Amino acid sequence: MLRLNFLHHHRPETKFKSTFKRNKILLWTGLGCLIFITSTVLTTRISLIFIQEEKVPPAVEKKPVVKERKVESIRIEGRVRRGDTIINTLKREGIDHGAAYQFFNDVKPVYNLRKINTGKKYTLLLTSEGNGIKKFTYEIDANRYLEVSGDNDTFKGEIVTIPYEVRREVVKGTISYSLFETILDIGEKAELADILASLYEYDVDFNRDIRPKDSFAVIVEKKYLEGKFVGYGDVLASEFANNGKVIRLIRYTDPEGNTAFYHPDGRSVRKMFLRCPLPFMRVTSRYGYRRRHPVLGFSARHNGVDFGAPAGTKIRASASGVVQRVGYGRYKGRYITIRHPNRYVSHYYHLSRGARNIKAGVRVEQGQVIGYVGSTGLSTGPHLHYGLQKNGRFLNPLHLKSPTKNPVKKIYFADFEQYAARHFLLISGSQLVKIPKPLQDALLPAANRDIQAGTQSKM
Repeated sequence: MLRLNFLHHHRPETKFKSTFKRNKILLWTGLGCLIFITSTVLTTRISLIFIQEEKVPPAVEKKPVVKERKVESIRIEGRVRRGDTIINTLKREGIDHGAAYQFFNDVKPVYNLRKINTGKKYTLLLTSEGNGIKKFTYEIDANRYLEVSGDNDTFKGEIVTIPYEVRREVVKGTISYSLFETILDIGEKAELADILASLYEYDVDFNRDIRPKDSFAVIVEKKYLEGKFVGYGDVLASEFANNGKVIRLIRYTDPEGNTAFYHPDGRSVRKMFLRCPLPFMRVTSRYGYRRRHPVLGFSARHNGVDFGAPAGTKIRASASGVVQRVGYGRYKGRYITIRHPNRYVSHYYHLSRGARNIKAGVRVEQGQVIGYVGSTGLSTGPHLHYGLQKNGRFLNPLHLKSPTKNPVKKIYFADFEQYAARHFLLISGSQLVKIPKPLQDALLPAANRDIQAGTQSKM
């Protein structure tokens, strides 16, 4: 009995141990399965990532697709060269002789292209092959250009007036050192200094006569294109105070259509002789005194005036006349002499070359370019020797009292006086106060206008 009870008493503990052991095995087995599954899943996923990375091709840079553009025309811009004709200009740009000749003949009724001038701009619009003219433009002057369109069979030309807006404005200044510097200091272009210098070249020597505190005031036309200033037009009136002397000039067109510059008393500004054949020169040797020749070494009377200037500076005829001689001498170098009315003769020595078509017997006008400064003959540097004779006797060109030409006709003098008074009133008033625009327009009718074909006085 006791043994049976003992056995019966220990049976539950044995059963518990057996269950615990079995559960423990199951636990470890499950944990192992979980670890295995987890590691398998992770390994598989990582492998898939690597496989996907291997399958993705490397990025290829895409090049932009460039569509071939068909060239419809070729544009050429150039300038007329020395000695050019329109025929050889077009041939140089690829046009055959026949087409160039046809072009010249078709355009001739509108504009004679025999007149093309050295340095003028032209633009050619050619076909894509480069051998046919589609369009041609040529700069005639500051206000007009020639426009030609067509093909190699027929061409049509037209003279186009540039549609400038023209404003009349008063420009004034006080000279501190030179006219050029003063013009630039007041915000104007150097071109205006050239215009004023040419207007006063008969009365003022801008190399010797200018003094500090000299002043000027001018009514000038300013040209604008699409609101942008592009250049100067005509000077209408001007006042220059030089060393206490006031010189006034007025541009006047009489009822007959003759336009010129005059002094307020009706005298023409234009005189028979220019004060100097060069613009803005410096006197290096004066007239009349005995000087030691820089090359020959002996002393002799100097029968002219030497003007120093850079080689290539344009030399102008000091007066209208006929070319008497063009030649070369040991002492003079390359020279030109011109015969003028009233038995005057002008001499120009040491030229680098003469201008085109200047030869004996040719008539030249005052201010026309006849040659270029050089240093030929017995010369130590580039300069112009300028001499002037009357009846075979040499004169001092700088002291010549040159007679004026063509004053205002008496029958138009009353109209001229009223016209001049309005302009000089505006100049004088502008130097004291700023004159309102309506008053300016009242004094100078049509102050602002657009230039249309045929309205420009120069045309």
